[in-house]
Amino acid sequence: MTVTPSGMAKVQDAPSAEGDAEERRLIDRSAAGDQEAFRQLVLRYHRLVINVAYRALGELALAEDVAQDVFIKVYKALPGYRHDKPFKHWLHRVAANAVTDALRRRRPIVSLDGMEQPPASSDSDPQDISARHDLQRAVRDAIASLPSHYRDTIALQAFGELSYDEIAKTLDIPLGTVMSRLNGAKKLLRERLGTIAHPEEEANTA
Repeated sequence: MTVTPSGMAKVQDAPSAEGDAEERRLIDRSAAGDQEAFRQLVLRYHRLVINVAYRALGELALAEDVAQDVFIKVYKALPGYRHDKPFKHWLHRVAANAVTDALRRRRPIVSLDGMEQPPASSDSDPQDISARHDLQRAVRDAIASLPSHYRDTIALQAFGELSYDEIAKTLDIPLGTVMSRLNGAKKLLRERLGTIAHPEEEANTA
């Protein structure tokens, strides 16, 4: 099933509160197998999912692949979706899970602090580029090795750009638990990466 709609340059933003009733109707019709209703749902949220995936992967083609995977999963899972949780939060969780799966398979464009790596300039030193790629691989492995509750939480912050409150609502956990998980995840990442992520610390102790 192909879920990417035509004319994607004209993708709409996520719906406002006034569109809740229409969104609910589209969700219910999509869950019942209505392909046109699902196409409209994809149009509403394609940009959001692409942004989450692109922030994590740094390449539009990979982001498109992840978005395709996300909406296929959404389509299959819609019959079990309950309206007591905002659809946007539910979709964020599906997208974050798809992104972390992609990070296990492919090179991420992320760093430990800020979880985002800027592109190298054309005159960058080859050694700097190589070191950056080494860090990316190390971060990928470290993220993939995190316990799932840490990995899911930090993915929503780093790639979904959700606030603490939004993460709490998406995962249906207390705000304090969100803060604790994020701190724990970052602590584990730093422990596992060691001086790879902070080579200046090693230099200062030499």
